Amino acid sequence: MRIGFFTDTYTPQINGVVTSIRLFATALEARGHEVYVFAPTPRHPDDADRVVRFPSMPWAFQPEMRVASPVSIAALRTLDSLKLDIVHSHDPFSIGLLGLNVAWRKRIPYVHTYHTLYPEYVHYVWETRLTKRLAERLSRDFCQRCDSIVAPSSKVDAYLRAWGVTVPVDVIATGIDVETYARPEPVRLDSLRARLSLGAEERVVLFVGRLGREKNIELLLRALWHSRHPNVKLLVVGDGPHRHELEAIAAELGLENRVIFAGYLERADTVAAYHLADVFAFASTTETQGLVIGEAMAAGLPVLAVHDHAVEDFVVDGQTGFVVPALAEDLARALDDLLADETERARLAEASRERSSAFSIECQAEKLEAHYERAMDRFVPRVLLKRPALPRFRR
Repeated sequence: MRIGFFTDTYTPQINGVVTSIRLFATALEARGHEVYVFAPTPRHPDDADRVVRFPSMPWAFQPEMRVASPVSIAALRTLDSLKLDIVHSHDPFSIGLLGLNVAWRKRIPYVHTYHTLYPEYVHYVWETRLTKRLAERLSRDFCQRCDSIVAPSSKVDAYLRAWGVTVPVDVIATGIDVETYARPEPVRLDSLRARLSLGAEERVVLFVGRLGREKNIELLLRALWHSRHPNVKLLVVGDGPHRHELEAIAAELGLENRVIFAGYLERADTVAAYHLADVFAFASTTETQGLVIGEAMAAGLPVLAVHDHAVEDFVVDGQTGFVVPALAEDLARALDDLLADETERARLAEASRERSSAFSIECQAEKLEAHYERAMDRFVPRVLLKRPALPRFRR
């Protein structure tokens, strides 16, 4: 198959959507398919021949995101020369909408992955009950124009159905590069521990992700304040618009020496961070999947998370970690219990490692390939209406 990925979110951005696109593109190509990525500028050193860029500019509300103009003669010529079998969009914005237009014109299936619960992100523009309802309605109307939907978790599937989406939906989680996260580079481990000034006796609780308000990292800070363990530190890997506020909260709680804001790390260093840690902590309730949880499990970490359906697709409470109410005291209590019992921590870690294999990128790419085949089998081309002739009036 020739597959076109259409996305307004791509490198050099670092987030779960970008990771999902790159992992699936690599895995599908390994299965013999051709994958073309249509994305906004700027170009990235890792761009292959099959990455086509459209002009873009930073979004005013969030400069790390791009607003693309899907008007590029070179890009459109490349697009017209390709005989795509299927279009797969990863957001409903300008390049995603271009993909919809391409699919309709070329009379091929249009698949969409609903990566983000947009009603939970309206606070970046204007948060009211009306804007949330509007985001729900726009999500439903867009999905209804697709031929099929990929939901990264059962949580997303439930939301789409509740909003009135009736097109076929398959739950296919983004896969994990299990081998990469299972084996860190020993040199990186020692180097990162030295850079972060972590002593051998210190226990490390890790969070990896974008520092946005919706990630609820403040709850992790308050749980750390409630923790009774004398030698525990919170390592925060990632960056984002909420970082300065989080640093201020840490200072207010007197946690400056117990919280490390490491910023974005190279991939090999991120893998090393998973293996330096004793527990992975996650407090977000707005996730559509929580890819970093799968990465942590592949690295053999027990997961401490708050109740959320997307998280519970990964974490089996009491088997691969603990899922607790979204209260700082409950998180702190569970954390202290984990850190105090090394045998229990090892049991959970081994179960996490075993469960992560079910979410390998190879398994998930096979499911996505089957989704494409079903979409093509049941596809009925839309009738393209001709522009009606203008009526003629007699004098």
